[in-house]
Amino acid sequence: MSNQLSKEIIDAINNPDSIKVVATISKEGIPHVTPKGSLTVDENGRIRFLELLEKSQTQKNLVYSIWFDKYIAINIITPDRKSYLIKGKAYKTINSGKEFIDAYVAVQEKKGKDIDLSSIWLIDVESTSEQTFLARREVLETSNPYEIHVDRLAKDEYRYAN
Repeated sequence: MSNQLSKEIIDAINNPDSIKVVATISKEGIPHVTPKGSLTVDENGRIRFLELLEKSQTQKNLVYSIWFDKYIAINIITPDRKSYLIKGKAYKTINSGKEFIDAYVAVQEKKGKDIDLSSIWLIDVESTSEQTFLARREVLETSNPYEIHVDRLAKDEYRYAN
């Protein structure tokens, strides 16, 4: 089962104005990154998204991910520019049944009758972290208090000398 997502991250994922990007890897280990506006969080805390193209590289890589237990990464950027990194693994794909049919109809109502739905992907979340610059800097400086750029030290010495 998925790790629990914070309310802040769930809101970011479910916000239609957030930028949502999925990164997968091919069987050869080649990264593939693509925007996926259809990401949401389901009632079980899994990330859910709709793949429209049956033979897309994302679709192929997710099949590879589920077969060989490979990670995927998701980056969410909120309208106020906060950035969240989510690492997880494909839990399952849905390509038949009531849930699929309901999603298929919704896709066609929203995007037009000539747009098909290939799959609904469910992703188990294994870890999350805020990637906004100031948040990352605080984490890194707190976890490594004695590591500092020499130029920052030199700037301080120069400032105090003058």
